[in-house]
Amino acid sequence: GSKGTRGQMTDFETQSLAIARVALSVAWWADVVAACALVAVILGGIVAFRTLKVIIAQLDSARWNSLLSFEQDMASRRTKFHEIAAQMQTDAPTLLLRAVHLEAKESYFNSLDRLASSILNGQFPDREMKQDYHEAITAVVRAFPEDFTTGTHYRKVVKLYNRWQDAT
Repeated sequence: GSKGTRGQMTDFETQSLAIARVALSVAWWADVVAACALVAVILGGIVAFRTLKVIIAQLDSARWNSLLSFEQDMASRRTKFHEIAAQMQTDAPTLLLRAVHLEAKESYFNSLDRLASSILNGQFPDREMKQDYHEAITAVVRAFPEDFTTGTHYRKVVKLYNRWQDAT
């Protein structure tokens, strides 16, 4: 080329430069959209994580509320059983009183079996439950050995009792 046309661009170069500017603009807007999407994903993840934490806390609270319900149920059944047992010692046990006593004992032992089943299934932490219930379950199994032998209806109590005995 000659020295005079050196500073001027051809139509092809002008069009190429215009296309490059448009491509740069499109790429820049694509980066902006990608950055917005990334921010949205991060915020969504934060919201999901916080929601999950709330749900886990609610489930944990519900689990401990169900334990409280178990405890209240067991306590009332144990109280009824002991009241009837005390009445049998002071009065001459009639056939009806014996039947009521047997029913109260079965009701109490069934509540223990449900609690033992929940502990064995991992609904409550074994270590904490052992601290709270080891002595109570041991006392019941030892006080009523005939009710906790092979073939018993209270297999979960026996299983938990044996596991806790093996662990000590």
